Amino acid sequence: MWWKSGLVLLCLGCLVASEPLPSFRIPDLELVLQRHQIPTPDAKYTNAFQDFLVKYMREYKSEEEMVKRFTIFSRNADLVERYNKEDAGKVTYELNDFSDLTDEEWKQFLMKPKPKKLQTPVKKPEIKVENLPESVDWRNFDGKNHVTGIKYQGPCGSCWAFATAAAIESAMSFDNRGLQSLSSQQLLDCTPVSDKCGGGEPSEALSYAKLHGITTARNYPYYFWTTKCRENVPTVAKISGWIEAENEDEMASIVASRGPMIVCANFATNKNRFYHSGIAEDPECGTEPTHALVVIGYGPDYWLLKNTYSKVWGEKGYMRVKRGVNWCGINTERPLLPVL
Repeated sequence: MWWKSGLVLLCLGCLVASEPLPSFRIPDLELVLQRHQIPTPDAKYTNAFQDFLVKYMREYKSEEEMVKRFTIFSRNADLVERYNKEDAGKVTYELNDFSDLTDEEWKQFLMKPKPKKLQTPVKKPEIKVENLPESVDWRNFDGKNHVTGIKYQGPCGSCWAFATAAAIESAMSFDNRGLQSLSSQQLLDCTPVSDKCGGGEPSEALSYAKLHGITTARNYPYYFWTTKCRENVPTVAKISGWIEAENEDEMASIVASRGPMIVCANFATNKNRFYHSGIAEDPECGTEPTHALVVIGYGPDYWLLKNTYSKVWGEKGYMRVKRGVNWCGINTERPLLPVL
């Protein structure tokens, strides 16, 4: 149910131009709710829910399912309203594609927490943390973009594969090999030590890219679920290893001088789920990594993160988080930079 909108998006191009698009609105929503013993809700909930259905092209298989989703949506709407009051002037939150999901369903988008294990970096150059620029944004560095567009991972905990592919994409661009999307699906399918859509370690995906290389997303597209590993695809990039940052100062130095890095953080909070804008700082956030992202830059007091929840999430797919406080355990697992 809750991933149907992603598939609908893929199929819009199949519709005949003269065929009217479905409205996705529910006629007589209030009557349907009353029929299922739901008291007449405030119009702010029904109007917001109708807008949500249209924006995310959501459909449900039955009235019972719709009523269940409306109830969850209304609770989440109250949560977003409370968060906006709590963090007014600092961070804003909004209802989004995850708004009709329970906490348990939402967490299926995340990786399952894994035991910490020591990783040995392949490369450890001298890292200088002095005289760094005040801010860096690899989407526009001296007029050149080194970051591919925002992707959508869907109902699969494949963030680790997307983050790995994204960091290698930027490394290729940084090395003047052009900017092109690489196959997160290949890493998802073929990285042997992973739980696939249940999560994986970016270091294991980097190990795969070191041994076998990686192809383009065009050659090996994303399907929103695990498929059989395809081995006979052309390799467009192969890394020689990676660099680890031991702390946030080192991460800033590496990002400033060498490009975007992979990071893992604890994303299993509703403030992260409904983040819209501002510099996130959630003191109640844990430090156990559940989500992989890419640091594509920083400002004086924040990290700039690239996410894989589509452009309608956050700041057009990006997120700013508090720098220097180990936000949500962003430095619990060492940040990684692929080296070609």
